[in-house]
Amino acid sequence: MSTLLLIGLVGISSLVVEYGQGLLQKAQNQRVADLAAYSGAMIYQSTSSTASATAAVNNVMALNGFSSGDASASVVSSPSGDGNNALRVSVTRTIPLFLARAINSSSSLQVNAVSYAEIPASTPACLIALSSSGTGITLTGGTDIAAGSCAVASNAGVSVHCGDTITTTLLDYNSSSAPNDPCSGIQAPAGKTLTKTKTSTTDPFSSNSSITAATSRLATVAAIASPSGPSVSGGTAVDFGYSASSTQSALAADGCSGSLASGTWTVTCSGNGPFTFGNITLRGGITVNFNTGGSAAATYNFSGAIDFSSGTAMSFGPGTFNVSQGIVTGGGSTMSFGGGTFNVGKLPSGKCSVAGESICHTGTSLTFGGPSTFVLSGGIYVPGGYTLTMGAGSTNSFNIGADSAGNSITGGSGSKITLADATGTGKLFQLAGNFNDGSGGGSCITVSAATNHDINGYMNVAGGVTLGAGTYTVEKYVGVGVGVGGDVTCNGATVGISAVGVTLVIGATATVSCADGANQAFCIGAGYGHVNISAPTSGSMQGFVVIGPTGGATAGADFSNGASNTRISGVFYFPNGAITESGAASVGDTTSGDCMQMVGSQITLSGGSAVGTTCATGGTGGSGSPGKITLVQ
Repeated sequence: MSTLLLIGLVGISSLVVEYGQGLLQKAQNQRVADLAAYSGAMIYQSTSSTASATAAVNNVMALNGFSSGDASASVVSSPSGDGNNALRVSVTRTIPLFLARAINSSSSLQVNAVSYAEIPASTPACLIALSSSGTGITLTGGTDIAAGSCAVASNAGVSVHCGDTITTTLLDYNSSSAPNDPCSGIQAPAGKTLTKTKTSTTDPFSSNSSITAATSRLATVAAIASPSGPSVSGGTAVDFGYSASSTQSALAADGCSGSLASGTWTVTCSGNGPFTFGNITLRGGITVNFNTGGSAAATYNFSGAIDFSSGTAMSFGPGTFNVSQGIVTGGGSTMSFGGGTFNVGKLPSGKCSVAGESICHTGTSLTFGGPSTFVLSGGIYVPGGYTLTMGAGSTNSFNIGADSAGNSITGGSGSKITLADATGTGKLFQLAGNFNDGSGGGSCITVSAATNHDINGYMNVAGGVTLGAGTYTVEKYVGVGVGVGGDVTCNGATVGISAVGVTLVIGATATVSCADGANQAFCIGAGYGHVNISAPTSGSMQGFVVIGPTGGATAGADFSNGASNTRISGVFYFPNGAITESGAASVGDTTSGDCMQMVGSQITLSGGSAVGTTCATGGTGGSGSPGKITLVQ
């Protein structure tokens, strides 16, 4: 019986001793696992690096007398089930067995402890006021910021007057005093909570390589000069009238022949030339079909101008056209060219109301087929009520100089201008001067899609504008509806601005006076209610929709005077300039899924204006206070 009792006594003693030792080791393991999980989760939250988090875990283990082999760390779904990640740390240590070896063959026992530190996703800021010396974010006069799923951040103060609201889950500020909110206008969305944090917010794009590359291009654009016009000498002037013999004699001298029937001239040029002419002019009531069946390889040289200021209609076949003294239309005429290459100099003085134009179109319509290449030493002038179509297909190219007023393209009230796409390899969209259609409104303009749209001047429009996809590098400013203009019916649809897959890069070497009297780099106003500007979804400029000056210029952006229903999807970035909304302007759309991030030196809303956004643009960084690390298991 003593032997049997001794065996039981040894067993009970080993259970007490060994189990107690195991419980003590487990408590120690758990303590270190909790500390390691919390520390590793903090590192992972700031770096998103599993390797960095694991290194932090190993450091904690070493500081507490454990080896790195005692722990394993991994990022997993949080056991809380709330959709967040957690850092899981498992600590295992082997302890020796003493009394238990008398009744068990095992000489050691593994003791394990597991800890989960939940890593809540940070709340990115979709509206950021960067300047610490400005007014920060200010709302007056019944205004609203709707940012229910993202943060609102200011490096200065936040002021929300009675009748104004900011709806957000997280408000960051960095002023010496708390946000000015006398009527509790800063509020959380229904069912959520609001957190106010005094913290500084860094510029999420200050070191972005895409922005650096895009703004660096401004220097190249500022150096763009007008191309030289073609040098053509010789040729005989041809006046298409009702005197057949003199016209036929002039055509014969230039290597072509012509016949007149019922007021219509038919011109035939055999071979590919080159055919050299002087001035080309028409008499009233005359129609000319100029080698319309000719080869696309034909070359036509004009030492003078193609002057169609009178006449009924004129059609040219395809080919290369070197016109040393410009093209002018008028008198209700229609003119068309087949596709080809158009090297055009400037019109003589007095041929157009604006000096220095290569194309002065005051006829009914002027059409260039395509694909075509345009090299114009002067500008293009299309006043109200006339239609100009340049190119067709996708591989056109535009190198357009400036007129005496500094404009490359001048539109007018009711004009319709269409520039075909320039997306082929090596194709250009290059203006040596301004894109100016801001005189009267009512115009309908379609701009080419191109990889780069280089504009050595400003872009000022007053009618409906469709911007083709690509990057627009504008050396001066972008003004839409500056004091005049608004939405227009274009091709059966109401258009203010439609710009899909577009990035605007603005240099602000000159500014425009907006409705609030301030000189700005970007302005939308005067009745524009259909504005849709969205950033590219791929490529180096993915996610960036407007990039303001990043150098020394401090001009800002202004939405005013009825600039309602403005949808902007992407990053609207004005790091040095203030963003202002007034007069019931509205920017952003919380119902369509657009994702806008607005970053300025300061943000001011007044007079019933509103900003709505659902998120900071994905893939482009963000700001906002991170959520708190929590041990959940």
